[in-house]
Amino acid sequence: MSINDITAEAIVAACNEFDELGKTKFLKKYGFKASRTYELLRDGKYYDSKAIVGAAHGYLGSGYSSLSAKEFSGGLQETVRVLEKLEFRVVENPPPTRNPDWTRDELILAAEFYLRHAPSIPGKTTRALIDLSDEIRASATMQGLQGNDTFRNPNGVYMKLMELRKYDDAYEGIGLGHERLRDVELEVWTLPEGERLLEARTIRKRIQKFLESGGQVPKVDRPLPKSEVLRELLESGDPIENQLAEVLIDWQETKRQGGRFPGLGREPGQIKQLGAKHVIEQRVRSRASGFDEVSSSGQSYEKIVVDHAESFPDDVVRIAKARMADFDLVEPTEDRQELERRTREIRGRPDIMSEPPAGNPSPRKEVATGTVFVRDPRVVAYTQIRAQGKCELCLLDAPFKRLDDTPYLETHHILPLANGGPDTIENCAAVCPNCHRALHSSGNRDELAEKLRVAVAGAKPKIS
Repeated sequence: MSINDITAEAIVAACNEFDELGKTKFLKKYGFKASRTYELLRDGKYYDSKAIVGAAHGYLGSGYSSLSAKEFSGGLQETVRVLEKLEFRVVENPPPTRNPDWTRDELILAAEFYLRHAPSIPGKTTRALIDLSDEIRASATMQGLQGNDTFRNPNGVYMKLMELRKYDDAYEGIGLGHERLRDVELEVWTLPEGERLLEARTIRKRIQKFLESGGQVPKVDRPLPKSEVLRELLESGDPIENQLAEVLIDWQETKRQGGRFPGLGREPGQIKQLGAKHVIEQRVRSRASGFDEVSSSGQSYEKIVVDHAESFPDDVVRIAKARMADFDLVEPTEDRQELERRTREIRGRPDIMSEPPAGNPSPRKEVATGTVFVRDPRVVAYTQIRAQGKCELCLLDAPFKRLDDTPYLETHHILPLANGGPDTIENCAAVCPNCHRALHSSGNRDELAEKLRVAVAGAKPKIS
């Protein structure tokens, strides 16, 4: 009796038992360790080559029994030779069958992303989630980790974010994998906010250096959206259509984050009927991209036109460039001086202030000498215009005027940003310096805050 007696039918029978028992039980039953170098690849699935050959010997019929690991070698001379002789495919150093556990650096990036976006975590097909997936996969690769073809892909990263919910006291559910708590996850989750933000920034700098020095990161497939039109645009060979798909996916996510139904409206039908370029031109000419949608994502019909100016009429390009300048003007910023500059310019632009800005329910935090928040200049401008030069708490005129002759009032967040307050017009008020200090430091600041909240809720802005 030898391994040379083994038949293809016996190998198939051993593979079927492997499938039925699972790898762990199969290896334990026959006394083999997991393959280190060579694996049998059959119907897209990997099998431990030596264990399969040993078990197959017992399937030859009466009088035959399985072989132990000591009775033959698992390398090229015996196991591989027998399998290839029977026309089975053997793979050397195959990819891992499972992905490695998440490291601390990866969890830092995931937790920072989760806390920045909670409670509305971006979906699997969004650019934000795909970029996070690429970032985390780069971090893992830098640490020498490898995985299979799903290694830190958007689906897997999204699942990890859902698992982090088990540590979130503000989440009313239980989170995925709630029965499995990891010390490193808990340690990362309970880091002081400033420390976590600083570590995330440091990790991103290391990733940037790694990529700039020629570091290679494995590619993974991105999840495709449900919409047939979006799938066709993404899979198109036309970069304009690819970018249009990203714009529409981002638009869906922006609406979802704002609590609206994330439908695409007439877009899919018109794209099919008129073509992508025609629809883009129409939307740019009609200025269909709203400030709230674009300021939150950076994607727009106008950006497509500017990026591919040679493919569009000159008048459409001019409109797009002018509109892009407006988008830059209303972009949220953490720089206080830049915020004031943009606010002054926006106050003189009635076209930009024609409707109340949505603001940001969860303004992003950045690390400078301390933690600072990324603020929306339109929210500041709207609040100042609404106040009409009077403090919204004491109702007295502003104490003096700025160099540009506008009343000096300070912007106050009723529920502080540091306490999770939103950067929205409903949570902002224009107040005089004296009331501002009182709102922060007086013994009755809670009472003053409630008075201000009521006043703001009942305010009737005069936006011209």
